[in-house]
Amino acid sequence: MLEQKQIRIQDLEISEKDIYLAMGYQGNVPDSYVCELIAETYSEIVPLCLPRYMYRIQEARQISRQKMEIEGTEFTTGGIIGSYLQGMTQVCLFVATAGKEYDAYLHTLKAQDNIIKEYIADSIGSVIAEACGISLAKELETVSKLFHTLPYSPGYCGWNIREQQKLFSFFPPEPCGITLSDSFLMSPVKSISGFIGLGRELRPQPYRCEICNNKQCYKRKENKI
Repeated sequence: MLEQKQIRIQDLEISEKDIYLAMGYQGNVPDSYVCELIAETYSEIVPLCLPRYMYRIQEARQISRQKMEIEGTEFTTGGIIGSYLQGMTQVCLFVATAGKEYDAYLHTLKAQDNIIKEYIADSIGSVIAEACGISLAKELETVSKLFHTLPYSPGYCGWNIREQQKLFSFFPPEPCGITLSDSFLMSPVKSISGFIGLGRELRPQPYRCEICNNKQCYKRKENKI
């Protein structure tokens, strides 16, 4: 089952707090000037941004705490992710993006040498991509009666980013307009990929920053490290 959906940015769950966090404010509120720039940037984004995602649900099994198998393809997700997959019988593989139109907007700001606004737009783009993942997870609740995990992506929690290529092999070429570079990075840059585990015996657990080795994650809770 391969599904694709385009969603209006207004229908995504995006809050000012999410944007502030993506910008590095860690729970604080920017000054009035920055808040005005955020509002201005967001208003420019709304008419041009076309967020979309694609997903497919496949049979899967956990080979060991380090590995899982999807339709004969083996993934080494590592022990951190593996610890959350006990009871998994299926996975929802997905890609999601803020879109090429958003990339073009970022390039325009860069050409204008508008550094502050470019940074704001870059941060909002990250929030949009993640909000697409949240929207997908909510859709899963309507199409599957199984419990599901949070989304997990190559490059996080010890899962080698090289396995991005394996993940993309389950989709048509350039799903949602997304391409992979030789270094396994996605374009448009504001894109995400990964999987959500499904199973009757699964019990969803929150992300735990203290066991993740990604020091650059903007959602990292420094007070828990």
